[in-house]
Amino acid sequence: AQGGVGTLQFSLAGKDMYGEADIMEWDSAMTEKGNTVDLWNKQAILSGERVPVILNQFHFEIMAETNGTAMMGNLGTDAEMVPPTDDQEQAKTVPYAARWLNGKEEKYNAICWEPRSDVAPLEQQDAHPASQVSWHPGFRYHQFQGRKVALILLKGLAAALDQWEAGIEADGFPLAEKYWHVGSMYNTIRENLRTHVTTPVAEGDDIRSPCEHSFQFLPRVCRVAMRGYGMWEPRAHNDNDFLNIIEPAPNGYRPSWSEKSYYSGFDVLPFNQAVPDGEVDAHLIAIATTFPAPDLDHDWVEDDHSDTNSTSNNDTPPTRRWLRAATQRAFRHKPRVIDTDAYKTAKKIPPKKSPSRRKASRRLGDGDEVITPGRGWYASGWRNLDDFCDGSAQSTCGRDAHSKCLGVGHNDNHKDVSGNSLSGWLVFTVPKMKEGIILIRMEWWCGKGNELSKDWTEVNDGKTLDDTPYNATLTRHKRILIEKEGREGIKRRQMVERQELQSDDGEVEEMGHRHRQLGKPTPDQLIHKDLKMDVAINGKITKTFDAEEWRKYIGEMSKNCAVWPILDDESMAERDWDEGDEGEPVEVGIRFRIDSQPHQGYCISHVYYA
Repeated sequence: AQGGVGTLQFSLAGKDMYGEADIMEWDSAMTEKGNTVDLWNKQAILSGERVPVILNQFHFEIMAETNGTAMMGNLGTDAEMVPPTDDQEQAKTVPYAARWLNGKEEKYNAICWEPRSDVAPLEQQDAHPASQVSWHPGFRYHQFQGRKVALILLKGLAAALDQWEAGIEADGFPLAEKYWHVGSMYNTIRENLRTHVTTPVAEGDDIRSPCEHSFQFLPRVCRVAMRGYGMWEPRAHNDNDFLNIIEPAPNGYRPSWSEKSYYSGFDVLPFNQAVPDGEVDAHLIAIATTFPAPDLDHDWVEDDHSDTNSTSNNDTPPTRRWLRAATQRAFRHKPRVIDTDAYKTAKKIPPKKSPSRRKASRRLGDGDEVITPGRGWYASGWRNLDDFCDGSAQSTCGRDAHSKCLGVGHNDNHKDVSGNSLSGWLVFTVPKMKEGIILIRMEWWCGKGNELSKDWTEVNDGKTLDDTPYNATLTRHKRILIEKEGREGIKRRQMVERQELQSDDGEVEEMGHRHRQLGKPTPDQLIHKDLKMDVAINGKITKTFDAEEWRKYIGEMSKNCAVWPILDDESMAERDWDEGDEGEPVEVGIRFRIDSQPHQGYCISHVYYA
């Protein structure tokens, strides 16, 4: 879903970016190889609630490291098992789902817009999305892969039912917990991995895992459950948006999105994607049921101003607004376990509590420094939209009012927070930290960070402690500049997609990244000799990177992914934590200082922690 890059941007955050899964498939061979894939395997096991079945052609030493307990596999190509499709007449003899897997025809069926009565695009829509090129797989290949995963699920369910039947015969009814509880199995797999991956050096022999070779500056990321917040999309839940944990400046300002999607709700199914009459429709099979339709009261009470029911009577049906809010929360946020009887007394779905929005201004012991959130950081991306992009069929993504391909629904979007030396401190609070690890992903080459402060001559325009509401001080001109930058980002992305090239070794290379890797601009141009990056932890400056040290981390372990270690405190992990304690919140501040080029900006997109 993310063109031109691998998985490291997400795998460093454990399952916070991907979401929980019983099956996880690595499918990034076009843009990623090497030791960082070992981190993907390890975090799939260590992080989150579940230990999934892992489908990956690169197992590394996972089976040995887990004493043979990890659930590893791979999806083979198996293309030869399907009869080839040669022409339109012969295609009629092949089941619809098995036609044209060779890609000779009907490789792509995506279009930019299906006419509908309730939405009219502002721009003339293109015929189809960009990048429908020969070396990309088409929809039939992805459908074939999906059907193979479905077969794994069906085979697994059949085996489980056989095991449960045997368990009842052996131990009676009800089924004993040992036949269906998987928690102990998860714990065994994880403990085996943690105890095997310990960065050993035996008698001078380096026997570290491939993951630890990639992260020699912080090998603990290979054996602890990582977590994270990020801005790239798709992202499983809006809860883990980096913007959520950024603290506001004294005037209430913090980075956010001003543009909204042009329309909401699901897209209509393009006519050319409908399964032909008489062919097997997997979706209809999946939703088929013998249960009668529910007896619903459709006499809804309309309420345009409140998301609560208009009366205290529990028998009163919910309003449309309430139902809409409930649906959005179900799609966009992580599920929360509540009492099963809660619905009987609940009048309102409580909003998820946001992280602290206090005015952070911690003073150091010597009284010389105040860590105050700055007002010069801003959010930007390929698309500057506050939209919903979780990678699922329910996503409503990329619906910019001026898009020429509204129906593409592509979830791929690189967003970040940008700032420079005049932007002040970027302050954010990392929750539930236990292992003493914090890393951030940054871009030294992004060429942004100056839109809010381009006319400033001092930090925060000299208004660091000014608490005048920001919407009164941020001029309309500056808002237009930021939004214009987002629209220009769309144009750049469309240009990249149209100029996508195939490199000499057969791998796909995007023109945008190739331009950067060809040396324009260079680190010498953008990383100035007097650069300093201050790091504050819980209100105290704990580290200052100078230019020489900062440049040590610009190397990318995986394409377009360079990370900086902000905190590595093993003593935190060695505390005598109470059982079940998930850790404690830690406030982090980051500030750039470049006297020679104060308007030189950089971008931060992810924070990873444990």
